[in-house]
Amino acid sequence: MTPETPIAEFEISSGAQRGSRLTLYANRLAHQGGDSMEAVPLAQLAAVGVAFERDPRKLNWAIGLLLAALVLAAISGPLQSWIASVASKVGDPARRESLDAMLSGVFNVLAGLASLLPGIAAALAVAATALLVFFWLGATVLTLAFAATERSYAVRGRNRLLIDFAHVVAEQLARRGN
Repeated sequence: MTPETPIAEFEISSGAQRGSRLTLYANRLAHQGGDSMEAVPLAQLAAVGVAFERDPRKLNWAIGLLLAALVLAAISGPLQSWIASVASKVGDPARRESLDAMLSGVFNVLAGLASLLPGIAAALAVAATALLVFFWLGATVLTLAFAATERSYAVRGRNRLLIDFAHVVAEQLARRGN
């Protein structure tokens, strides 16, 4: 038996199926990755689609994180100054010393927590920026439609090679239909 020569190949370099390979033969499409392999006869394939997509959930999360960062940064300064002013009133001679010590400790802890807010805000802003970058990069998604189901293969960014591979699969599918 002689091995078939592949018509086209595409290695998935990013995303959930990173490291796997799509191979088109004259009568089937094979997906190989890790310890698994799946072969789909072209006769079972109804349609092939390829599209560039951006995940709107990433944009929504980025906006939410940026708003949270802005709120934390905005309340940090006033909260610290309010706590400091309340803590300065603890030394009133009309109060007992043990109560003064306890209140002073509580206000010092609150002031310490309030001083962490700018750092938390910065971390949220960095996370939001990363989500915005992934939203902007998007993904190129190859979709194979069968009679009752479909399979999708996604790679990060606009991937011209995956688009070309989808065109070759579609041409082969059209030849089989004639």
